[in-house]
Amino acid sequence: MARKLWSWRACAWYVGVLSVVLALLPFAIPLSILGYAVVWVYTWTHDPRARKNFVKVLPIDPRRVFRCGQALWAGMLDGLGGPTAALVWAFVAAKLSRSTRAQDTAVRDIQYGPLATHRLDLFVPLSTATGAVIVIFPGYRWSRTKRARMYRPMAQTLCGDGLFVVLPRVGSQGSPSDALEDFNVAVQWVVANAANFGADARRVHVMGCGAGAHLCAMYSLAAPLRTWYAQADRMAQGAQLLASASADAALRRTVRRIHRPPRVAGLVLVSGVYDIVAQRRYEADRCIENLTAAARAFARGEEEAWSPALAVRALRRRSAVLPPELFPRSVLLIHGRLDSTFELAQSQRMFRELCAVGVPDVQMKIYANLRRVDPAIALLAPRSALAQSLLEDIRASVKNQDTQPNPNQDA
Repeated sequence: MARKLWSWRACAWYVGVLSVVLALLPFAIPLSILGYAVVWVYTWTHDPRARKNFVKVLPIDPRRVFRCGQALWAGMLDGLGGPTAALVWAFVAAKLSRSTRAQDTAVRDIQYGPLATHRLDLFVPLSTATGAVIVIFPGYRWSRTKRARMYRPMAQTLCGDGLFVVLPRVGSQGSPSDALEDFNVAVQWVVANAANFGADARRVHVMGCGAGAHLCAMYSLAAPLRTWYAQADRMAQGAQLLASASADAALRRTVRRIHRPPRVAGLVLVSGVYDIVAQRRYEADRCIENLTAAARAFARGEEEAWSPALAVRALRRRSAVLPPELFPRSVLLIHGRLDSTFELAQSQRMFRELCAVGVPDVQMKIYANLRRVDPAIALLAPRSALAQSLLEDIRASVKNQDTQPNPNQDA
């Protein structure tokens, strides 16, 4: 009797599954067409090869279309993941409420360099200033900072915590090297003029998110890389740091463009990517290797030159003596465990390399239940739990360093 009952239940289960499949079958073709349409439109708008021959670059294999669509969906969730909607709503409510509206303390459009596009906003705390300065690399992209205005609420929130905040516009020519060169000019301006607006030139920190975190890490390595190449060339002309000759030549060119970089006191790196070689492999596995910003920003064969984690490892392995004062005194890495755009392993690897090279204070904060951690969004609502946690982490990283020697000596 029990056997007949089990057979009846099994038949009912199979009938139910078959009914669901038959019910969804009419939607299969429209959903497939929609999936192909989304992937093809994204390919048309983001693949540089589509300008020459659009038809040849369109993915046809359903497995590739599925994986590409899956990656695009995950990227959208990264942008909207976490408490983004609640934070944006809290920001809008605060802007509409006169009682909670924060006072704007920014001095806007200060020229920091020779070009007309070299402009920055300086946020000055009204009281309880600590003397520390945070220079924000405002960019989700590697080329230029068209959306620097999005970072102003975050800058004002940090300023309300007693920090001087500098928000420059960089990347006037549209390449990562140009962005680094402009950023160096901005940091030089901050160091030279810190005393004029009440800040401490010994306590200049740089901060970035995503591509901005990557370029901040690259910028912090300018002084040790310039020192290594100068010493190596005195011993053997044309000495090579990286394994790839083309990548090493590209790294040399980039470092030469960063003239006399000040040695920053600390880094705050949020949701960054620090190994472009591994990132490009990760993107190829997801079938989006030609659709990402990294594909447009970095030439093929030069990815190693733009991988700060690999550069730190090469410096550690090829240097008998590497003075620790060439590196920032403190580094804070922040990452979301569920981030699918730049995996958590990127920050973990950078953390290990910085610890191995002897940076005095390296901290890492992992947000277990968040995807992409974006301070520009999180600090829209300063009273939220996430914003308070980020502010506490940044405050601890940008601690009082008055007793430390001045790191801003020319490389």
